[in-house]
Amino acid sequence: MILTEDNEFKGQLIAKIAEREFTERTGIHSSDVNYCLNKSAMRKLFPLPVDEDDLLLFSMGWSTQRWLTGKEEDAPSLTKDGITVTCDVIKTDGSPWELKSTYQSSKRPITDNTHWFRQIMAQCFVTGATSAHLSRLEIMGDWSFPKKGSTERPKHPTLHAYRLEFTPEELARNWEWMQERKGLLQKLLDGGELLPKVIALPPAQEYECERCPRLYREYCEGQVKYPALPKKES
Repeated sequence: MILTEDNEFKGQLIAKIAEREFTERTGIHSSDVNYCLNKSAMRKLFPLPVDEDDLLLFSMGWSTQRWLTGKEEDAPSLTKDGITVTCDVIKTDGSPWELKSTYQSSKRPITDNTHWFRQIMAQCFVTGATSAHLSRLEIMGDWSFPKKGSTERPKHPTLHAYRLEFTPEELARNWEWMQERKGLLQKLLDGGELLPKVIALPPAQEYECERCPRLYREYCEGQVKYPALPKKES
């Protein structure tokens, strides 16, 4: 046997993932306002090549979603008040089902993921539902590994599923928060200065800074001058 690493073939596979996962989006999506506003603006104004690690990670999410739902596409996007929302699945009763594939430990409380709940509440608001389902596929289970001499095999992956119910007031407050952030993001896209982190980042999402591309971090921290954008004529 002759074994040769084929980087040309690998490149073809990566290109297929990129074509499928990273099509250009127009308008403002709920995910744009649910995360760092500075990063969302810079991604639109100064797009960078997509990192191979990100491509493969998103591909895992894409493939496991299709595996669990049996559907090749997300539900059709819905736009309300200038914010576009895309549900993974809208069930036959009209309620959303959001699927997550993650390296989080199965022991981590699902409620730690505040941004997931904001996302799902937005889906409920635009679909008129007050309940939803959330499934979390934990690729590494609880991150346990076989102990020496043990015959017990740790479980990887694991799956948990939850039903969520909201009041109309909860959904309305969440949507108002998203609209406020949409207004801030629009000012950035129209040529405004980057926002202070305390405003750009949603509460409890400081971890985003660690995962931000280096150039965006340098812009945000003032290490590199943020490019001046032409102001739109009123």
